[in-house]
Amino acid sequence: MKETEKDKEQAPRRRNGVTRLSSELPALTKTAFRNTMGGRGFAEAGLITEWAAIVGGDVARMSRPMQLAFPRGERKGGVLTIECGGAAALELQHLKPQILDRINSHFGYAAIAELRFKQGSILTKPKSRSGNRDQRPASAAEVAETTAQVEALPDGEIKASLLRLGLAIRRDNRKK
Repeated sequence: MKETEKDKEQAPRRRNGVTRLSSELPALTKTAFRNTMGGRGFAEAGLITEWAAIVGGDVARMSRPMQLAFPRGERKGGVLTIECGGAAALELQHLKPQILDRINSHFGYAAIAELRFKQGSILTKPKSRSGNRDQRPASAAEVAETTAQVEALPDGEIKASLLRLGLAIRRDNRKK
């Protein structure tokens, strides 16, 4: 007896068989995307993953999207809840029209009608101090003076740290 295509489709899948990752991906990510953004799916999940590109780096550093709710049976006129720090809430309130415009431009239609701000803690990446510092290497005289000041200490990690600190202080004083 020859097995038909229909029989192959109905046959149980092999337990440890090889399958394409692309065919398994929706099932693997379903739970993660259901738990984010109030269970709204892939389009709205892009709001989380592309938040900085959508609203801009400055707004993204002080906020993050928390929940997106649409009226029952609709995919427009939604309410987006954004978590932000207490001080940022006022600034974001003033930027509300621009943020709404950027988000709706991302979707391509008026998906969001209202923004709500919820105060919370936003973890931000520490700002790079390299833009504020003079990046020229220390002069030989500065290195010699700083080395002389820590010379009496025993060699080790503490001495090396104090040497770096002394050079950083000299670099800061050079700016003034």
